[in-house]
Amino acid sequence: MLVVSCSVTRNYSTAGFTIQGNTVYYNGDAMAELEGIEFALDDRKFVREMTFKLLNGSHNDKINHLISFLHQQHPDYEIEVEIDIEHYKEL
Repeated sequence: MLVVSCSVTRNYSTAGFTIQGNTVYYNGDAMAELEGIEFALDDRKFVREMTFKLLNGSHNDKINHLISFLHQQHPDYEIEVEIDIEHYKEL
């Protein structure tokens, strides 16, 4: 399988990430869950977006890695990660 990533995400390791169903795990810990898929017209283009919600704040330092992993898995989608304010910690 050939995986091509954009230069922004190339610098982030995706080691330790797996997906089972709609849940993304980091080193076996449930980290995020697919919350929705959005279809939109943005800047005169149709776009598709997947929104994932962090389940807790224990891996906030891995959010960029998570986005890189999800981009590799779903290259035709824009990836968004939501964090509940009670789980937000400065990155």
